[in-house]
Amino acid sequence: MEFGRKHLPDRFFLEEDQRKSLRNIITREMIANTLIHLEYTSSYQAKFVIEKDRMYVENANRASQQAVLTPDDIEPNPKNPIIAAFFRNIGYADQLGSGVRNLFKYSEVYSGKEPEFVEGDVFRIIVPLDEALMNEGTTQTTQSTTQSTTQSTTQSTTQSTQSTIDEVVHNMQGEIEYAIMQLMINIPEISQKEIAARNGLNLNTVKYYIRRMQKKGMIEREGTNRKGKWIVKQ
Repeated sequence: MEFGRKHLPDRFFLEEDQRKSLRNIITREMIANTLIHLEYTSSYQAKFVIEKDRMYVENANRASQQAVLTPDDIEPNPKNPIIAAFFRNIGYADQLGSGVRNLFKYSEVYSGKEPEFVEGDVFRIIVPLDEALMNEGTTQTTQSTTQSTTQSTTQSTTQSTQSTIDEVVHNMQGEIEYAIMQLMINIPEISQKEIAARNGLNLNTVKYYIRRMQKKGMIEREGTNRKGKWIVKQ
């Protein structure tokens, strides 16, 4: 999401009386779809790429058909139902199929063109980009004090919502770190593979958090990878 915020403009958009971030909606749906429907047993590297005239995500997939999907012919298929349920609980996804409808709805407003959903052994979502249209309305001045106040209030609401999302993600990261630390306290010689198995996490995810915790000075490794032990410092 931060990668999208850094490299994509966010044109002004009101839906009824609420300002919505088209950029955040579109990138959230693309990324959430990849994480929810990714074929995790494949070594194919998932990607989120932003180019001048398009952005796309692609990931390994258990294809039920070879086709270009539209809202009319899509049949929602929860390829990772537990992950999908988790994403719905934290507010990062709605009911199955809603992501496709949202992307078709908001992509046309954002860039003037419809996205493409390509179902195959590699699943792709391609959203065309139009630089001139996307930058339209990103900087606006108003002559009316009332309009200015309304926009400021709406922007504050949007920022508050984003802060809430960031807080949820931060709390999730803290819970994972806490779970890892508890295992290290109880079983100092525990391996990274066993930590992953006990917490139901991917091994690469555990390695990422351990590196992160070591950099923050929360833990350190004493001895070798095979015969060493973990020391929890805080």
